Amino acid sequence: MVIVKYEGLYENCQKSLQDFIDFWGKMVNIDCGSRYGSGINQVVYLLAEKFQKLDPQEMQIIPMENPAEGSHLLVTFKGKGKGRILAGAHLDTVFPKGTAAQRPFRIEGDWVKGPGCADCKSGVTMLLFAMKQLRKINFTDFDTITFLFNGDEEIGSYDSRKILQKLAPGYDCFLCCESGQEGDGIVQARKGSNRLKLEVHGMASHAGSAPDKGHSALMEILCQIPRIKELERPEIGTTINFTLINGGTADNIIPDYVCAVADVRIARLEEVNRIRNGLEKISAQPQTPGTAVKAKLLDGTPPFFLNEGTDRLVFLAQNIYAELGKKLKVVRAGGASDANWAAFSGLIAIDGFGAVKGGKNHTPQECVSLSSVVPRMYLLSRMFMELGSGIPEKG
Repeated sequence: MVIVKYEGLYENCQKSLQDFIDFWGKMVNIDCGSRYGSGINQVVYLLAEKFQKLDPQEMQIIPMENPAEGSHLLVTFKGKGKGRILAGAHLDTVFPKGTAAQRPFRIEGDWVKGPGCADCKSGVTMLLFAMKQLRKINFTDFDTITFLFNGDEEIGSYDSRKILQKLAPGYDCFLCCESGQEGDGIVQARKGSNRLKLEVHGMASHAGSAPDKGHSALMEILCQIPRIKELERPEIGTTINFTLINGGTADNIIPDYVCAVADVRIARLEEVNRIRNGLEKISAQPQTPGTAVKAKLLDGTPPFFLNEGTDRLVFLAQNIYAELGKKLKVVRAGGASDANWAAFSGLIAIDGFGAVKGGKNHTPQECVSLSSVVPRMYLLSRMFMELGSGIPEKG
């Protein structure tokens, strides 16, 4: 038997499990890959209908800059306390149209499967049901709870980040509902995500009859890649991994153009300038005569860095989870999320309040632990209750 501080709340979470599963399944079975506007809007309207029944103060469906790419949903509840909480989860997935029909929502033992079941449909559903729990017990000891459900996180939150940054000054903290980390974890920090584009121009020539008249862009890019790789500083979280390379026109022609793309992850914002300065020096010194190199680090997602405010939220979450006799693992993640943009906007952020993932997100192996749903629903509901009184003082 579970002995908890709010026994009635835990029992309500248990009783809500089947409704949670039913709604979760509907969400997963809708194709809503990034920029697939009709699918994203279908999820927005489904979610809005459920939230409307909870009597929000305000609800807005906000079309993206390109309306064909879908919409975001903003839902606000007002209470009688002082805590101002912003929370969010994203509606888009990485999967193309037709995936939901191929791999629909299903439960196999303790594992829930289907495209986006973890990333991020469990988190979307968790936010809805946490608010349902607060309504059931008539909890109003908060000033404002606002939910931002965005449709573009998987492509960098290019549109929704503007909404988040505009909202940020009016709130105390941001609870991000990406999937819970394997091992029952939450996230206290995330790396920033950038793309590096490397281009080399040379001169084409016949590889057999006139190789001496060509200047190989391919040979030069093979020289440049290891030089750029030396800019890594994994000891402080900076990694550079080349993921794509394209070039050449035929197997008997020395290529005059080759490009490559690298994934760059950073834990410290100042690393952006260091890498850019390094790229400038490296690209100014081609190793292959007759070639020209251009290397550019594109603007990306800033890091969600470790900070004292987040530590206080982590401590709070751990204490709440302890009410269930459970331990909450604390993780620093390599992947970026909307928590990165929240932290960059000045909010105290914490992430990973969805149900606990099992397999790898973004793959057919993506899955979620069904037995984690009720404890996580209790955890998130209690976070709202405690933060309704404001951010806890340093412990």
